[in-house]
Parts: sequence; structure tokens; C-alpha cells
Amino acid sequence: MNLYIKKISFLLLSFAFIFTACETEESLTITNPEAEFVLNTPGINTVFLNFALPNNPAFTISWNDDLTDGGTYNVEMSTDEAFTTPVTLGTTTSNNFSMNVTDFNNAIVNTGVSSFNDIAIYMRASNGDQISNHILLLVTTYPVNAPIINNVNNGDAFVLSLANNNVTAITVAWDDPILNSSLNQDVYYVLEGATAGSDFALPLEAGNVSNTNTIDLTNSQLNAIATQSGIPVDTTGDLDLRVKATITDAASGSVLERISSTVTISVTTYLTVLDLSTNWGIIGSAANNWGATPDLPFYQTETPGILNAYVNLIDGEIKFRENMDWVNNYGDTGADGTLDAGGDNIVVTAGSYKITMDLNNLTYTIESFALGIVGGAYNNWGATPDFMLEYDPYSDVFRGIVTLIDGEMKFRMNNDWGTSWGDDGADGTLEPDGANIVVNAGIYIATVNINDLTYTLEPIDYVWGIVGGAYNNWGATADAQFTRDWSRPFNDIWILNDVTLIDGEYKFRANNEWVVDYGDDGGDGILDAGGANLVTTAGTYSFELDFSDPANPTYIKN
Repeated sequence: MNLYIKKISFLLLSFAFIFTACETEESLTITNPEAEFVLNTPGINTVFLNFALPNNPAFTISWNDDLTDGGTYNVEMSTDEAFTTPVTLGTTTSNNFSMNVTDFNNAIVNTGVSSFNDIAIYMRASNGDQISNHILLLVTTYPVNAPIINNVNNGDAFVLSLANNNVTAITVAWDDPILNSSLNQDVYYVLEGATAGSDFALPLEAGNVSNTNTIDLTNSQLNAIATQSGIPVDTTGDLDLRVKATITDAASGSVLERISSTVTISVTTYLTVLDLSTNWGIIGSAANNWGATPDLPFYQTETPGILNAYVNLIDGEIKFRENMDWVNNYGDTGADGTLDAGGDNIVVTAGSYKITMDLNNLTYTIESFALGIVGGAYNNWGATPDFMLEYDPYSDVFRGIVTLIDGEMKFRMNNDWGTSWGDDGADGTLEPDGANIVVNAGIYIATVNINDLTYTLEPIDYVWGIVGGAYNNWGATADAQFTRDWSRPFNDIWILNDVTLIDGEYKFRANNEWVVDYGDDGGDGILDAGGANLVTTAGTYSFELDFSDPANPTYIKN
């Protein structure tokens, strides 16, 4: 009996399931999604455009299109969400679109935006009359437009004079929007001069600054540029000027360069006192072994009859003479600071000195004068002697090529803390006992102007030297180091005087290493990269390396 009851219950339950299923099936409605044209939202909407990677994709966008049958899609951008002035970036027949860094950067710059950081760029695609939604990218661009010189015009005339030697003759200023941005990029500017109409075939560096937009040139500095360009002294001629801006990518070393339009000015030059040979020099056992080498020269100051010399002497005696001849010479009979014609030798001890001759009153002074670099970046704050700068009479500054490590430095006199300078504002101006100057590892041209207490540290890639069996057994000791020829500061010329060689071979190389070196394959005075060793006999020689034309560097051996 129970068995029948169970079967009847099972049957009734089955009918219930059947009827329920039928009711559910009758109420089920199947719907399809609405057709749409949708731009996919990227995972990252910030874009940094790196000039060092110009051909890399700046972005890739894609979309789903259920409204059209495909064909050609137009990709647009706008700087506002309403697409008031849309810019077409390109077309494609696929459902995605890419653009490289250079083209995207130029497209944004051409819209006229003046900022560089987080620029709002709206993107969309269209096909016929169908337009997708838009997406937002925040883009950081890099500058493309060149600086614009804004205060010097073609035809401006500058009449220079010796009386205003150290007075500012010209201030060149320029506009560059990147300086007002928050892009946080270091921009290095160089003011260049050149022979008018030469298209800067041989540019001359007139001055340089970082992250600011003015350069001042004194009468002396502008006169030097003008005469170096080929304008004779006491003559009026034309000089081309331009501003070159560079940004260096720290990771790759790639350089972004932008160059302003040329401005041509008229310059009337003058004959400097330094152009007039003063013909007075220092001779003696302490200077040049009584004439075994040329006398150490004096240089005329701005005051007629007052001559200065900055020299390194050894223990011994000196005198002063004219034209490297004994017809006119001075000593000091009585050791009282008075110049006596044909007088007694002047006794000195070894050291670096500034010697001043006053030919108006026939007196002289000798004072210790050694300007050097000290610091953790050079000599562990004096654990070894300071790096000594040399006097450059052509510019009336002290210069030197120094290799520094990461750290801090200061300038001081005579390897002593009695007189020292730092830089409180990190602005290129020296203050007595001022703050330490922070530097990064590298090779620098250090320049100090004692007259106005300013300085520059100009980074350079190379310092040249002589290596070889004829000098240092191919690098067993440091190479014989060249220095820049400061008498021709606007050309890339390096000199090394009075270096002693033995019979053997040698080459020229940079930075005491074999990354960049030169020999001479043809024995023709042309430097060849990685070229053949040069052969020499024993003797004392002077050398000149001229890289003014990088494609055809040359050397001279005397």
C-alpha cells in the first residue's frame, strides 16, 4: 500500500514541475545589446613624451564599432572636451590607432598650448557621421619652438671702446616658454657669434647660462667676439648672433637642440691694450734659467704703465727686462721695492705670485697669489694641494680644466683658508666664506673673474693628453695633459708646451683612457681616429691640437 502511495506522490510532483517549467518558458524574453561605437578607456591615461625616443609609440587607442560596416576611421584630438577646434591626427582602416612621440608632440605644440605639464588632450574616432565617445589623456610634452631674441634687432649698432672695457656693451635677452613652466628641465643656453653671412660655419661662444634668459657682454667680451669673427680692430663690421638652447636627457645622454633666428648687428671694434705687446718680462734662475726659455710675460692693465704678471717661481733670483734683451732691465738695489735700472737681482722663494710693475713711479710689488679649488669634490678638503687655476690675460680671468667627483668645493687663495669664496645663492656669484658649491662628477672648465667675483663651471666631455712609449710607457703614469688655448677661446684648440719625450711612439687620447684616441695614418698632420702611432726622437716639444673643424682635426708639433 505504501508503495502505491509513493508512486502516486512522485507522479503528482512531476506534473507540478512540468507545469512550472512551461510557465517559466512562456515568460522568458531574449534581448540583444544596443549597437554602439565605443573608444576603449586606456589603463593609463598619463603620457610622457620623451624627445630621446622620437619614434616610440606615444599612445595606442582602440575601439569597438557595431554601428558601421568598417571602412576608414578618422582619429581626432582636441584641447577641450567640446572639440571646439578638433585636430585630425590621422586615419586608419583598423579598429586601433598609434602615433609616435615626435608627431604627437608636434601636433600638440601646433595647437598653441603654452604649457608643458599635464596638458588635457581629448581623443575620439569617427566614421562617416558616426562619432565615438571621447577619452582623456594627460600629456607632458617637450619644447620644439626655438628661443626668440627679443631686445636686439638687425642693424643695431654698438660702438666699443677701451675706456669702457669692463662696462656692459650689450645685453641679449630671449623668450622661451619652458623657463616659465613646471617641466623641471635644465636648459643650457649659449650665445654664439659668427662672421656675418657665414651661416655659423665656425660659431664662436660669447657666453652661456643655465635656466635663465639673459647674457651680458662687456665691451671687452663683445670686442673679442667681433675681432675673432674677422672684423679688424678699429673698424666697423657686421656680426651675426644667435642663441642655442639644449636639454640633455639624463638617462640616454640624448640632446634636444633648439636654435634661434639670427640677428645681425654692427660692431665698431677697438685695439685692446693686450693687443699692444708690453714687451716686458721676468728673467732669472727662479723663472727661466736666465733666458734658457722665453721670459715670463707681463700684461698691461687698464692703467697705462701698470703691468701685471701671474707666475710660478722656484727658489732663486729674478729681474725685469724689455724685449727679452738686456738693454733695458730693472733690478732692486736695496731690496726696497724700487726699480733700479740695471739694479741688483731680486731674491725670491718658490711659490705662485702676482708681480706688479709700476713704470710710472718705478716701483714693484710681489705678492703670493695662487687661486685654487679645494673640496671633497677634488682633494678631500686639502688632503693634497689645491687645483691651481691659471691666469688668462686675454680675458682677465683665471681658468683651469679640472676633473671633479660628486661632492662640494670652494675657491681659496694660496692653499689656505685665510681667503676663500663660496656661493650663497648658487647663482654664479662668489661670496667671501660663502656656502660650499655642490658639483656632480665630471670634467669642467673652471673660470673665475676676480674683478666682479663671478665664476662658471662649464662641463666638457674630453681633456686631451699624450700617451705612449715616448712619454709614460703607454699609460703607466698619467698622460701629459693639454689645456685649452685661451688666446683663441672661441675655437676648440688645445696646447701642451715643453713636454719632454724619449725615442719612441705616442698618440693623443682623451681622459687618460682608450675610448677616444687619435693617431696619424698618413703622416700629414691630420688626426685619424684610432690611427697609426706617431714616431718621435728624444727632445722637448710643444703641441697644438685643433678640433675647430670636427670633421678634419689637425695637430702641430714644434
